Amino acid sequence: MDFYRKMKTEHGVILTTGILVFVSLWFIASNPDSTPYETALVQINEKGIDAENAYDDIKLYEQAMQIQEEITKIASDSLGVHIVMSDTYQSYFPIAKGSDVKIQGEDSFQICNVVENIPSHLQEISKTKKFKLFAAKYSSYPIELNLQDERRNESLFHYGLIAKSSDGRTALTMFHVNSCTNQVTDSERYFLSCHDGATHRVFGTINKDDILASLNHPDFCTIPLDSWRQSVYDYNQKIHDQQDKHFQTVETVEQSHESLSAWDLENRRLGLLKDISSMYVMAIDNERDIEEKIRQYNAMFGSLPEEFLQLLEARK
Repeated sequence: MDFYRKMKTEHGVILTTGILVFVSLWFIASNPDSTPYETALVQINEKGIDAENAYDDIKLYEQAMQIQEEITKIASDSLGVHIVMSDTYQSYFPIAKGSDVKIQGEDSFQICNVVENIPSHLQEISKTKKFKLFAAKYSSYPIELNLQDERRNESLFHYGLIAKSSDGRTALTMFHVNSCTNQVTDSERYFLSCHDGATHRVFGTINKDDILASLNHPDFCTIPLDSWRQSVYDYNQKIHDQQDKHFQTVETVEQSHESLSAWDLENRRLGLLKDISSMYVMAIDNERDIEEKIRQYNAMFGSLPEEFLQLLEARK
């Protein structure tokens, strides 16, 4: 009797496996250029477009959750790390067809479909050196995948990867894939941003040497700086705090042209100081860009603040 049950169970497993194989083969035969993953993404996205057009928010949310679940599986498999996705779908779902994306401004470039190519995009990202380095350090942490449709900007689709520690710190990097060539356009342009949830401090850089040093640093996400750049970074954070406080005064500003203009001018001044100091901290290769920013500041506001000038003098 036990032998009979065992044979019956094994027969059921074989039959079920056969059905799954048949279904997979049918998908491939019906769509020779598509995989079941791609087909599922396209079908879910089309239902999402229909729901959006019908103003059916409940159905739209259901489809958004489905595509998010599918993409999570695909990304985890393609990237070889533990991928999670929170409710970030608002920034990309439903994904418009390339022909429905309108270019803003006078630029002219081709825009193509994305949804069916997400699996291949993730495969291309997984091949890049900067992903492999990021994954080598952060694969033991949950990594959130964030998608954004940026095809109005040079036909690009955005893939952000955010590693999260248990103490509230995050490490962010990003990739952009051309929707028509399906190639990663910034595989050689490095970016890393470290965020400390406790202090609300954010430090991002495009300096490749600093990023490589960070990826080899024992701390979760620290971008090591020499003493001078650290002092400029501290000044940058001071300006950042001043601008935050300035933002908070916008509701109390007198609603007159003169008052609003003065508020805006101060905001622009602090923004320029923040940009200039950030460029020094990142040690960008072309310092002519920094000089141009300083000339812009001088033309609008005169000399740089004395504290900043002293920092720049200490560098010499």
